[in-house]
Amino acid sequence: MTEEQADTKGVTQEKPEAVVTNRLPTGMNILDRTLNGGIPKGSLVYFGADPKAQPEIFLFEFTTPRKTFYFTTGRDPVHILRHMAELNFAHDNVEFIDVHDEYYNNIYVSSQDIAEVDRRVIEFIDSKLDDIYTNCAEPFTIIFDNFSFLIELGVDLTILKRLLDKVYDMVVDRDSTCILLILKGVHPERIENIFQTYCDTLFLIESDLKGDKISNKLSIPKIRGMPPVVEYIRFKIMDRIYIDTSRDIA
Repeated sequence: MTEEQADTKGVTQEKPEAVVTNRLPTGMNILDRTLNGGIPKGSLVYFGADPKAQPEIFLFEFTTPRKTFYFTTGRDPVHILRHMAELNFAHDNVEFIDVHDEYYNNIYVSSQDIAEVDRRVIEFIDSKLDDIYTNCAEPFTIIFDNFSFLIELGVDLTILKRLLDKVYDMVVDRDSTCILLILKGVHPERIENIFQTYCDTLFLIESDLKGDKISNKLSIPKIRGMPPVVEYIRFKIMDRIYIDTSRDIA
């Protein structure tokens, strides 16, 4: 036995931590550790949120790690940019696709045929998805803020499913992700269940007022490739999302 062997005899060698390569960081380090590195590549994410919990700040966090294509339906991008600036979020990675303007301000909205307006909005989104796929070869994030707007359009549910099929193929092929903000309490349970089944990962956030304090919680009951996170993750909203390392048992 050599001296080197003698020196190491009886010493347990620590194995290096496994490097998870099939994850995309969320922009929040503590959350990434909980998810073994982040969101699985090629994921469609159902982000169900109580509007009182300010879910848009989570969306801003999701834009920070990589190129993001941000589809806006509820607000003009100018107002979103102002909100990001107030919270000191950089927007260099973000490219806005202004669905809000396409729906409310273009010439078709004056038409009495609302169904035609809705159809043209879907066509607009579809064409922008084609542009993303053609021009962006690196992993990216797509955000729909919010997807509830599209669910509430007068289009057949099958059309939305086809649109998501296209998005899904894109993010799988590009090792990317798409996050659908779906507002809690807006849609029938049947509709929520359909989209939750369709998506790979579920992020659900809720906000409760307890006494004089607001309690915000994130649950992740479904995530492809790993067991569900069985504990609530508590967080605070200030200038950013601050995750509490102590958790409530679900």
